[in-house]
Amino acid sequence: MQTVERDATSAETPPGGNGVRAVPDVHLSEAHLAAARAVLDEAVGRDNVRLAFVSGSLAAGLGHGLSDVDLYVVTTDDAPRPEVSYERDGFVVQLTPVSHAELDRIVRICRGYTDTATDRWQTGLSDVELQRAVRFSIGTVLADNGSGVPEAAQARLTVRRVLMNRSAYQLNSYAEDALGALQVGDTLTALQTSLIAVELSLECVLSGVGDVYLGRKFHLRRAARSAALREVLNDVWESLRQPADLGCAQTARQIVVRRLLLVSHLVAHALLGGWEAPLERVPGFADRRAEGGPVRSPWVTPVRFSDSWGMSGPDIGYRVTEAMVRVWAALDGRPREELSTAAQDTFLQDVPQELLDAAVTRLVESGAAVPDGAPIRIENKEGGVRL
Repeated sequence: MQTVERDATSAETPPGGNGVRAVPDVHLSEAHLAAARAVLDEAVGRDNVRLAFVSGSLAAGLGHGLSDVDLYVVTTDDAPRPEVSYERDGFVVQLTPVSHAELDRIVRICRGYTDTATDRWQTGLSDVELQRAVRFSIGTVLADNGSGVPEAAQARLTVRRVLMNRSAYQLNSYAEDALGALQVGDTLTALQTSLIAVELSLECVLSGVGDVYLGRKFHLRRAARSAALREVLNDVWESLRQPADLGCAQTARQIVVRRLLLVSHLVAHALLGGWEAPLERVPGFADRRAEGGPVRSPWVTPVRFSDSWGMSGPDIGYRVTEAMVRVWAALDGRPREELSTAAQDTFLQDVPQELLDAAVTRLVESGAAVPDGAPIRIENKEGGVRL
């Protein structure tokens, strides 16, 4: 097998936290595309092609020593065909047929983000249902004969939004599971579910900064190469590790809450700053609970639809405004009077203090935030536990 091309600039990437250095990107090369075109001509024939594109890990710059060239083909005749691998010019080209029904789903998913609070069909897509739309959005089109697929920029924007909100929506159930587990003293489940929530928040924020892929296996590699995540990487690495002492309940509770505060930080900044265009910088994570200011609830997650915002948690689920999400995201324990002067969100710097106070009060009353000086509570037979 031929050696795949590497992006030499990636080798110069600064350390990605805890001494981790980014792995050089390995992209599709002209040689890969030439091999794919040869297979397309020989195995299918250009006259029978409605849409053909090359994608996979190489399309995302995530190739490795055994990466195939993934060729997806929609034929005009829509005849059933098996997946077949071909050796061409030293590469393995994996030809994957795509039916007309699957093409219709790619088109429907990629042409625009349309989810609403009452119709969340894109958010509810499974990995299998979503995968080929993701692959198309990052792929290289070899032939398009009236397939109806949207322009590449539109497809990528839509898929980014779907991945962001889908991850945010999914992780909320794991945050709820973590809370429920802590309430009965099941710290093992709380640690595991909060770890899954971190992984989902990482998928959300990676999509928010423009790094599009589907699946967990490249999470660390993608995070390490992202300049936009430099300021949060140490916290991400720390949160992806389980403690050596799994039996210490107090340590487990502290880890779970800190993880979920990080989760809400990543998700909020992705949905707020990475919706229209990739976010260039995710601000550093701060846990300032010791300062006695209001704190966003770690059990609550924001979600963003095409026409509205929502907050979701174990006991709440309602629509909110973008402005309220911005206030909520800034609640890291800092004193209220610092929200407008020290907040990382410049939008809040122009909001009068009395309006900020009113917004915080509303968030506290709705259960989305913890009031000044109060502990984050885990309701159980012993009452609240200060964390």
